[in-house]
Order: sequence, then C-alpha cells, then structure tokens
Amino acid sequence: MEMKIQRKDFSSLGFRMLIGAVLMTAVQLISQGAVLGNKPEWADNINIGLAVTMIPLYVIGYPGAFLLMRKKDAETIERHRMRPRQFILAFMMSYGLMIIGNLVGLAVTAGIGFIKGEPVDNALLSIITEGNVWISAIYTVLLAPVFEEILFRKLICDRVIHFGQRTAILVSGLLFGLFHMNFNQFFYAAFLGCFFAFIYVKTGNVKYTIGLHMAVNFIGSVVGGLFLQNVNMLEPSGIILSALYSVCIYGIAITGIVFLCLSYSKMRMAGEESAIAKGRWFQTVILNPGMMLNCVVMLAVMILQALML
Repeated sequence: MEMKIQRKDFSSLGFRMLIGAVLMTAVQLISQGAVLGNKPEWADNINIGLAVTMIPLYVIGYPGAFLLMRKKDAETIERHRMRPRQFILAFMMSYGLMIIGNLVGLAVTAGIGFIKGEPVDNALLSIITEGNVWISAIYTVLLAPVFEEILFRKLICDRVIHFGQRTAILVSGLLFGLFHMNFNQFFYAAFLGCFFAFIYVKTGNVKYTIGLHMAVNFIGSVVGGLFLQNVNMLEPSGIILSALYSVCIYGIAITGIVFLCLSYSKMRMAGEESAIAKGRWFQTVILNPGMMLNCVVMLAVMILQALML
C-alpha cells in the first residue's frame, strides 16, 4: 500500500511537469504565430525571434509551472551557509560537469547526424554565434537561472525530499535534462541538474544554485559568444587567443573534475535513510504513469528534433 501511494506521488509529479512543459511550449508557439504572422519580416532577426519566444515563457509559462508544482505540505530543507571557497570549488565542479555533458551530447548528436546524413541543428549555438550577446545574456544569465532553479531545485526538491536526498537529486537532474528537449543540452543539463540539486539539498538555499547557474551560463553564452563572434581563428592572433581560451576553460573544467573526484566520498551521503523500499526505487519513481509519460514524450520530442532539424 505504501509503495502504491509513493508511485502515485511521483506519477502526479510527472503529469504536472509534462503539463507545465506543454504550457510553456504553447505560449511560445502562440506568441510566435501572433507576432511573426503579422510581421513575417521579423522572422529573420534572431534577436526579435528570441524575444518573441522568451518573453511569454517567463511572463506566463514559468509562473504557470510554478503554480502546478507548488505543494502546501512540501518540506522545508534546513539551511546552511556556503563559504566563498566552497562556492568557487562548486563552480569549477559545475563547469567540469558541463564540459563532460557537452562532449557526450556532441558525440550523440554526431552519431545521429551520421545516421541521417547531415549534422543535427544546434539552436543554442546559433543564438550564441549570431545573436546579440548582451540581449541573449538577459535570458541565459539573468532570467533562466532564476526561473529554472526555482522550478527544478526549490519546488521539485522540496516536493520529493521526504523520499530521500538521493531521490530529490536524481529526479531534479532527470527532469531538468528532459525539459531541454534536445540531445545537445540533455546530458550537461542532467549532470548540472543533479549537482545543483545536491548543493540545494545540502544548503537549503536556492540562491547558491542560482549563482552557480548564472556563472556557468555567463562563461558559456557571454564569454563564449564574444569569443566566437569576434575572434577569427584563421588568423595567427586568433589561433593564439583560441589556444589561451581553450587552456582557460579546460583548465577550469579539469580542476573541477579533479576536486569532484577527490570530494566524491564526502558527497555520497552514506547512511542516508530513504522512504523508498530497497530495490524498488526505479519501479516507484520512474515506472508509474505520469513519470513514464513525461519521459516518453520528452524523448520522442528530442528524437524528432534531432532527426528533422
């Protein structure tokens, strides 16, 4: 009976997450149709196109998802402070996980591209390389970290933390990865989602994960965007700058991974009690109608996106 109740809780979470994703997608498509239908010449302007999709997402989509995910009896996680040194190390670890996840995503999309005979489109890369870096930064550095961390860390972790910290971390990371709905971002979003969830359940304060999220996105979208748009890597000076840039970002990533490996034994939460019966985790958390439907729909969208674009 207890397992049945637990599966019902996770099924409700899966359905709510799917409805929230549908709502977000719907408001974006409706906005695109209404605005670009009347002003088709704006379709070629990547900055206007970004505004048309992002503004309704943050004004209507995310607030709607917040309402769906709120739970009156959600637990409050005990708060602890992070020291500046811990935050810096956490940033390096985050960046290392992002690089590893990005490499995995590139490998998967390269394989899909090989099968279908043409490269898989990377919409995020197009925004970074073609759009105005500072306009993109409003969405990727300021808005996305705040809204995404509230939804995927604060609301989701608070909702499931009573099942155990491991469960909160894994569910948060999985749903965050699937939410991006493309293979280019799925792996690094899932890795980062799990790590940010770990930070949140250990500190109880979403401001730390928002800060980490902002820092990672700033390096990727602003620093990376300025580099890709302004450095000609065919010129000698561009080659030197490219080498220095690579040394810096991979140096941060490798340092982060080393510290992550060294700290892993302290992060394993040994002895933590879980409300889910041993050996029944996957059956309880994933193999229920809501979570299965959410996973299937999101994976289907990811596959179609990869094969069609």
